[in-house]
Amino acid sequence: MDLKKILFDNWGIKLQSLALSLTLWFYVTSKGKTEITMTVPLELRNIPQNMAVVGNVAGSLDVRVQGQERALRDITIGKKIFGILDLSLARVGENIVPISPDDIRRPSGVTVMHMSQSEVRVKLEPLVRRTFRLKALLHGAPARGYRLLKIAVTPARITVEGPESVMKRLEKLQTMPIDIQGATANMTVEPKIDYQGKALKIIDTHIAVRIVIERMNR
Repeated sequence: MDLKKILFDNWGIKLQSLALSLTLWFYVTSKGKTEITMTVPLELRNIPQNMAVVGNVAGSLDVRVQGQERALRDITIGKKIFGILDLSLARVGENIVPISPDDIRRPSGVTVMHMSQSEVRVKLEPLVRRTFRLKALLHGAPARGYRLLKIAVTPARITVEGPESVMKRLEKLQTMPIDIQGATANMTVEPKIDYQGKALKIIDTHIAVRIVIERMNR
């Protein structure tokens, strides 16, 4: 078999056939493609150890994507597209974190054509721990003929963790109201903590409030 003859005989016709095939391939693969603009959520990843994100951070961005109509319809229904903001190189203070089309997680065949922003401002603060005496806040009163004798919180001091600026302003720690209205017996509850709308984390586990109710002598 003469390979050279096979390759080069009628090379003009073969070249035209190749060009036609490529044109047809591009036509088929691009057929039905469209573009839409949508808002996608941003996920913060790789926050450095012992640091916390504070302040307002963009939770989403607008992107224009291109793809087959079916694929785009799927992502508008299933929300299978989101952005990842990698904070692994961020430091304490203000950071400008870049984000690119490669950081947009999306189904195969969907292309990011444009993004509303290419960077996001993120502020980091050190995480700080402090201990507080937990105050049990009660609601209501025992039943007639009974009285509140004692409240005991275990453990006696609670360790709290939060961003440095938040911990500096935190003056006290208390529970959400514990209902003792009409109580006639002792109670032990695992209280809910009043975080006062702050980004706090309780380190201790198995926190309990013991409420002793006593019947009064007639």
